[in-house]
Amino acid sequence: PPDEHQVDTSFSKIYIENQAVLKTILSDYKPKISEFYHSCLDTVTLSSLGLTPLEDSFKAIRSANTTLDLLIVAGELAKNGIPAFVDINSSADDNDSTKNALFGFRTPLSLSRSYYTNPSKWKDVEAEFKVYIASVLQLAGYTAEQAAAAVPVIIRFEQTLAGVALSELEESEAVVSPYTALTYYQLDQKYPLLIGSWLKANGFDVRDQCAGSNDWVGFYDLTYLDKAEVLLKNTTLDNLRTIVEYKLIHASSRHLTPAFRTANWNLFGRKIYNQTVESSREKFCLTQTSSTLGYLLGEYFLDAVWSADTAKTADDLVKALKSSFSTGIATADWLDNSTRANAQTKLSKIIHLLGGPEKPQLYPTLTFDSTTYLKNRWKVSQVNIDTNLKLNGQPVDRRKFDMAPHQVNAYYNSIANHIAFPAGVLQKPFFDGQFDPAQNFGAIGMVIGHEITHGFDNGGRNYDGDGNKNPWWSNATNTAFKTKAQCISDQYSNFEVRSEVNGTVLGNISGKISLGETIADNGGLKTSFRAYHEYLKEFPSKYTKKAGEKLFYLSYAQSACSKNTDAYLRRSLTRKHPPGRYRVTGALQNNAEFARVFQCPTDSYLNPSKKCLLWE
Repeated sequence: PPDEHQVDTSFSKIYIENQAVLKTILSDYKPKISEFYHSCLDTVTLSSLGLTPLEDSFKAIRSANTTLDLLIVAGELAKNGIPAFVDINSSADDNDSTKNALFGFRTPLSLSRSYYTNPSKWKDVEAEFKVYIASVLQLAGYTAEQAAAAVPVIIRFEQTLAGVALSELEESEAVVSPYTALTYYQLDQKYPLLIGSWLKANGFDVRDQCAGSNDWVGFYDLTYLDKAEVLLKNTTLDNLRTIVEYKLIHASSRHLTPAFRTANWNLFGRKIYNQTVESSREKFCLTQTSSTLGYLLGEYFLDAVWSADTAKTADDLVKALKSSFSTGIATADWLDNSTRANAQTKLSKIIHLLGGPEKPQLYPTLTFDSTTYLKNRWKVSQVNIDTNLKLNGQPVDRRKFDMAPHQVNAYYNSIANHIAFPAGVLQKPFFDGQFDPAQNFGAIGMVIGHEITHGFDNGGRNYDGDGNKNPWWSNATNTAFKTKAQCISDQYSNFEVRSEVNGTVLGNISGKISLGETIADNGGLKTSFRAYHEYLKEFPSKYTKKAGEKLFYLSYAQSACSKNTDAYLRRSLTRKHPPGRYRVTGALQNNAEFARVFQCPTDSYLNPSKKCLLWE
């Protein structure tokens, strides 16, 4: 349907069901949540307010007399969630995973980077992008002439920044390399416009040359800083003012009048995501409430769907998968004894979190007004940013759950060395206390195995069990890993992605970008199949061995089954997660147990004689 997902999967099915639970929760009054939700729904008030919510910000931007003053204003706006030119936040320190430190990153542009750097993608979106910029500027009070003059200024600036930023692949590689730490004073001296302005706006002392032990920021990509500083210096004050105003308008566009939201949807919904209808206000506000106040809403969601029984069954599954992965490490003939011992140590230190956070952010100090939607959003952003910056130098909470309970997802955090499974994903068809074990192990068991394997994939393997970037591989096993990983990368790069509408070839999967996910798929499936057999020793199945094994693989494939639009498939070519069909095919081609269960002839499509084997 026009206003639904562009991909139909088990994930999207559960997402729709979870949204229905959230909608029921919002149908009765809930403190804070209801005010926020209704402030979003109230389009009459939003229309009558017009630009009023942005007036003070415009005043500050327009009264700045120097480039530095203007950039300090941009740094202050960043507290409201309006991206400045750099983003600095606290996270666990790679070199000492027990404490938090500050790290800096580039901020997002209007479009994802590849639109600016790939000529054919740029050509496809250029006209609509220009219309969007001109439309929102005119809605914000620019004349048609002023808006037309501003468009090339904004686009040139964004194209230049995109050209100096790393690609997604380069960025993932950069994060594996060491960061450079610079004190606040050094940053203000070297990058007064880009970073000094942000530090001043956020109350950091840039004058102190004798910095305290925590008074520094780490950066992975100094080239971006060097070039962005020069760009800011060489941009005229008037042009930079236009760019900062546009950043404010663009970041707020979906949350002002309905006309602003439609202008945003025309570019991002219709053009980029190929939607044919703008989603209803109710659906939009439900999504905004669940993403902005996720932990608060998540408490009610847990009351509705989570139970001690579910938690116990899920906990048993995770323990079974960990035990199985340990067997895989013990029997891996390509590991030497020291690396094997290090891998077992790391595995034994993985923490697993289920359901939702133990200490959720419930915003006790905030009150919301049901007539000031944008201000409500800004209040949440200010608390989030303030809370995060105060973590600098503080101990890392390894049990911090970084997803709202209703999210249909799971993750591995390499620095905390934890895996997390929100209540939102522990639902049918992935998981049910009443399912046969073959179904649970084939679906959610594989997901759990996948997340554990992320600790040992091409990125996760660089971190030890305490979350420090600490090489624990011998030279020989390091080489063996790279050879085995290259086999998987090459295998997936050969997959042609075809349209599900007419069969035309849309392109090939990037084996390199998707490598972490495909390693995790292959390891997760084998780990879960072994865990299933271990489980049967204690709790025999009502099915025959053969039927149970078939059910395991069917459950796996069905949980990854998907229907996709061409637009979605094209986007997936440069993303970490390949489409479900190719993920399932790739993992099964490397899986001798699958070939045995379904009696696939040697060298048939799903049973090639050349198999890529890594974590078994």
